Amino acid sequence: MKKGRAKTILTIVAIIIALIASYRLVMFVVKLINPPKKVEEEHVVAVKAAKAVRMDITKTLDLSGDIVGKEVVHVFPQVPGKVMEILVKEGQYVKKGQVVFKIDRDIIGMEYMPAVVESPLTGYVGTIMVDRGMSVTTQTPLAQVVTMHQVEAVAQLIEEQINMVQIGMKAKVRVEAFPNTSFTGMVYRKTAVLDAASRTQEVRILIDNPQLKLRHGMFADIQIILGFVKKAVVIPSDCIMSDASGNYHVFKVIDNKAFKQSITPGYVHKNITEVVSGINDGDVVVTLGKENVKHGVKLLVYMEEINY
Repeated sequence: MKKGRAKTILTIVAIIIALIASYRLVMFVVKLINPPKKVEEEHVVAVKAAKAVRMDITKTLDLSGDIVGKEVVHVFPQVPGKVMEILVKEGQYVKKGQVVFKIDRDIIGMEYMPAVVESPLTGYVGTIMVDRGMSVTTQTPLAQVVTMHQVEAVAQLIEEQINMVQIGMKAKVRVEAFPNTSFTGMVYRKTAVLDAASRTQEVRILIDNPQLKLRHGMFADIQIILGFVKKAVVIPSDCIMSDASGNYHVFKVIDNKAFKQSITPGYVHKNITEVVSGINDGDVVVTLGKENVKHGVKLLVYMEEINY
């Protein structure tokens, strides 16, 4: 009785094993005939983006230069000798014709009245270049006299800037001594030729200086106003990319997807760029993460406010 029962159990186990094996074999064959389709996960790139806006922009050219007096002349003696007296100090106001030095002619066996040296113009004494008792000739500069009620800011233009700057353009000038004050001037002179060594052209901005705040020799930050653009479309400069051919593009966001858009950039100022064509007011462009973006890729967009 026990042997028959055991045989029945073994038969059932064998049938189960055979059924499992048959099922696996059938499933294997089915997979060979109809392999399951792979579900591709859609690639999503996280980026920051901002809107293009319209705004009025002022086109400027930023330069560095020096403040110089409107007129700067050197004072020379009319006779050789030794400096007998220095009658002025640096920074002192003098009038045209005022005696500023006396020269001892110092000729052995001869007696002369001291030769006087007069200021050639009304202004302020700049650098005194001699000391008392020093021997001088008629070619020795004794001092500078500078007119200061009008001064000039002098800067150099590189070749690509020369045609940008025209006589009559307004300019703003700042100096470190008055960091919160902007002095207004006007471009009134450009040299006719370029400097052969530096390939630059000198430009001069005339500035009224009634309070004498600007001094000869100061370092100046100069901003020449080139013109104005009304309601220009602007985007952050960081949005813009270029290829090997020098063509410019951005990635525009439409329905959370990236679309490569060719653009024509215009005036660039600090962190913004004017877009002449390719982008309209309100278009959303990728600002951060654009290096990881390709045309048509799905985006996870975080909008940011740009301080235009």
